[in-house]
Amino acid sequence: MTENRLLKISFSVVLFTILIFSLSCFTFAESLNELRQEQSEMETKEESSEIELELVKGELSDLQVEIANLNDDIITLEMEINALDEKTTSLSSSIEENSSKLEVLTDEYTENKALLDKRLIAMYKAGNTKYLDVLLNSTSISDFISNYYFIEKVVDADTRLLDTVSEKKVELEEREITLQNQKEELSEARESAEKKRVSLSNMSVVKNSYVKKLSKEEKELQDEITEFQKALKQIESEIAAVSLESISPDYIGGDMRWPVPGYSRITSNFGMRVHPITGVYKLHTGVDISAPEGTNFIAAADGVVVQAYYNSAYGNMVMIDHGGGVVTLYAHGSSIEVSVGDTVKQGQTVLKVGHTGYATGPHAHFEIRVNGEYKNPLNYVSSN
Repeated sequence: MTENRLLKISFSVVLFTILIFSLSCFTFAESLNELRQEQSEMETKEESSEIELELVKGELSDLQVEIANLNDDIITLEMEINALDEKTTSLSSSIEENSSKLEVLTDEYTENKALLDKRLIAMYKAGNTKYLDVLLNSTSISDFISNYYFIEKVVDADTRLLDTVSEKKVELEEREITLQNQKEELSEARESAEKKRVSLSNMSVVKNSYVKKLSKEEKELQDEITEFQKALKQIESEIAAVSLESISPDYIGGDMRWPVPGYSRITSNFGMRVHPITGVYKLHTGVDISAPEGTNFIAAADGVVVQAYYNSAYGNMVMIDHGGGVVTLYAHGSSIEVSVGDTVKQGQTVLKVGHTGYATGPHAHFEIRVNGEYKNPLNYVSSN
């Protein structure tokens, strides 16, 4: 009886212990699930806050959007005018150089032509039998050979003089045509620059009238947007220049890899959109790939690093030339892992993902240009 009671008590204790343990396990599992759910909610909130921040930056007044649109045109005009001014300076210098060369060439041609005319007159007066008479009047074989050698040299000299005059004449004509074309090109460049300056002046007047209506806070934001737009235009200009001066006429990169291994969620596609910062409807020149700070941002293909620096719009950025006019760009990195001139291999880390420059959160901005034209990167690299 006593043993049975003890057995029952022991069994009850064991059962109670099992029950407590089970409840503890259940509580632990529930707590773990709650923590995981909380983590997920926090990540979602973080993403939402990034999106909200982007939207806040995009919530500009109609007036600010109008100013941003004007800014875009103004900056483009300023860059075009600067390019035309550089062109006119270069053309003016080239015209001056060609004019000097033309003067020298004209003097040389005139001098050689006068000399040739004298020789032709002398040959005409001497008649056709002059060289034959010289040979027939030779007194010995050695004298005949000497006279023959002399005649040969005279004929060679006359031939060379004739060739020189002909070449100088052709060169003179070509130089005159080049000079005339350069003068016409210079005139067109100056005319174009002047028209653009008038347009720029008109746009600036309109813009300034709009800016006067902005509040102090709006003006400060507008100044930031203007700097951002200038930085973007500068990048566009640099990429275009790199594409035109490619390291090789042939593409050397091989098949392109996804630039952010392990991360494939695209937060902004290539194509026309209302820019989240400027409010301007324009082309988004690449794709934005969501990835944590510090993630490896790799070279999509073999190539040579042609730019690696900080840009106020793109933050830490790298440009790689793959030959054949193909250039890739990697932006917003937390750190730059390569230097200009480095030969990189496909898969090599060129940046660490970050959110430097104008970025609402950590992400990888990836672009491709072919012969100066922006292309949709998704047509060149497969998803991760």
